[in-house]
Amino acid sequence: MEIISNIFNQFINPIFAQPSLILGIVTFIGLVALKKPFPEILKGTIKTIIGVLLLTNGSGLMVSMFRPIIFAFTERFQITGVIIDPYITLSAVTEALGEKLGWVGFTMLIGFGVNILLVVFRKYTHLHSLFLTGHVMFLQSALITWIVYYYFGLDMMGTVMTAGILIGLYWSIGAQMNAKPTQIITKGAGLTVAHQQHLMNWIAWKISPFLGKPENSIEKIKFPGWLDEFKKVEVSVPIVMFLIFTPLLALLGRETIQELSGMDSWVQYFPLVALSFGAYMLIMNLGISMFVSELSEAFKGVSKKILPDALIGVDGMALAPYAPNAVIAGFLVCALGQFSAVLILVVMNSPILIIPSFIPVFFDAAITAVFADTFGGWKALVVISFLLGFIHIFGSLWAAGNSGLVGGWMGNSDWATIWPLIMEGMKAISPIR
Repeated sequence: MEIISNIFNQFINPIFAQPSLILGIVTFIGLVALKKPFPEILKGTIKTIIGVLLLTNGSGLMVSMFRPIIFAFTERFQITGVIIDPYITLSAVTEALGEKLGWVGFTMLIGFGVNILLVVFRKYTHLHSLFLTGHVMFLQSALITWIVYYYFGLDMMGTVMTAGILIGLYWSIGAQMNAKPTQIITKGAGLTVAHQQHLMNWIAWKISPFLGKPENSIEKIKFPGWLDEFKKVEVSVPIVMFLIFTPLLALLGRETIQELSGMDSWVQYFPLVALSFGAYMLIMNLGISMFVSELSEAFKGVSKKILPDALIGVDGMALAPYAPNAVIAGFLVCALGQFSAVLILVVMNSPILIIPSFIPVFFDAAITAVFADTFGGWKALVVISFLLGFIHIFGSLWAAGNSGLVGGWMGNSDWATIWPLIMEGMKAISPIR
């Protein structure tokens, strides 16, 4: 028994503690099952491991930049600052889970297994959509692993089984909710949206016809070409974050900024924060593109053999080519809604200040805007996108206060509506909260 224990502690346990190694092994097994040539198997496994390492290290760099800023706000104004950004949230979860971070890989695998089973038995479940947006699966698996552990304090098996079943149900039902309208938008491309705003996409599909007319689509309006630059993350993210953080940092005062920056010229800190955010995002996006392409191939190949007629759930931005004007307009209108909601929080002296971020505005609201415009034209887009900004802020305010995390919350609309409600249910039955 001592020998087995030593083997587990020295070899198996360290692998469990590293999501990069777990997902690398999953990719290896998947590619072997697909009978890929050995060089492709080796390449895919290495790219997956390095990609996850880039993602987690990039999130660590983001923590080192923003955590001191959050604490500075807490100390100066006696408020808790929360940035609604998936990668800030991943950083917060990474720190909260600590040595339990390796549990995330198991949650993701169990969740995907639940999704497959529900599709296999689609005759009874009426669910035939397979969630295959790899980077979103990883982010959501990390957050739900923490939430389950935070509320119930279970051991590894209990935590990953509970979290895996929850997230698997969410992936299956959420992707299915968007199946019919996505098929209409894409003219039967065999896709569905598998992202983080399933509920609001569904609501936009249902209520947009009452708010406007599809024939009055915003796609008939000609927008200036320079707005296309907002589609480039390396351009848009630093600009948006500079506009958000410059006035917030200015509230801290010169002395605090000087201390945070450690620079001779404290003024340099304003653009540095925004540009660093963009740099860390690029690092994480590089990691994501590396491991998602390989992991998705392994998942897709296996799923096609088991589930040849399933709808494939993809990143919501796959809809952007079908309605490029709606994407830009949804982004701009939702940003206006978010800033209006933040102003209300400031006026109300909220003990938690929700700080907007680029990702929920663009990769969430812009997708829902496509649904709104397709089924209700520009009027529906404006109404829904503006209200979505309020949902992001006030829903995240609700969630962040119950999350047990410091400095970040996912922010996307499902995590500002569905999941806070689920967390309230967990809180009601939790033996430790």
